Amino acid sequence: MKINRSLTSIAGRFMLITIVIAMIGVHPGPTLKADTDTGGIDTAYSVLRLFLKDEQHLTTIRRVKLVIGFERVSDSTAKLVDQIADSSSRALEELDQLAAARPAIELEKLPDNSIGKATLDSLRIATAKQFLLETDDFEKDLLLSQSQILSVISHLAKQLEAKETNPTRKAWLSKLANQFEHYYREVHARITITGKRNA
Repeated sequence: MKINRSLTSIAGRFMLITIVIAMIGVHPGPTLKADTDTGGIDTAYSVLRLFLKDEQHLTTIRRVKLVIGFERVSDSTAKLVDQIADSSSRALEELDQLAAARPAIELEKLPDNSIGKATLDSLRIATAKQFLLETDDFEKDLLLSQSQILSVISHLAKQLEAKETNPTRKAWLSKLANQFEHYYREVHARITITGKRNA
């Protein structure tokens, strides 16, 4: 399968997300207790929420691309990205509700002057622009980007699960990690099929 510069660029941007998480996110260590400073956990949850918030707009991105670029994706890919968008929207609502449980999680925007915030914003804007205006193969590029971000969400959920002390949130994180790992495998299979179809 031929990988063009556009695909490589998108993959590179999403790989940078892992660097951002390393700067502001979860680090290995003992499980946090309720009376321990949870600033790092709060930030990691906030990053997870940001990713879910972006993912819930996948259906909109697909439809906008159809309108402005007259580019359709296959029915199977459309169904998959719509499922991911719906699941992300539900997970977002559940996370907002679960954050209130003890020990409470403070879901806040990253500080406007932080390097992590600036990097994430730049990645999101550049990638959205590339999806809508610059991609040579929208379906393939969308799937490739999903193979990166779904993996990041799954791994972040697993890291948070390992440190979470609230049993309800812990179970929710386990379910979320497994669900997005499943989506990752489905997307990877769709990339293979799309590559063979375009070969």
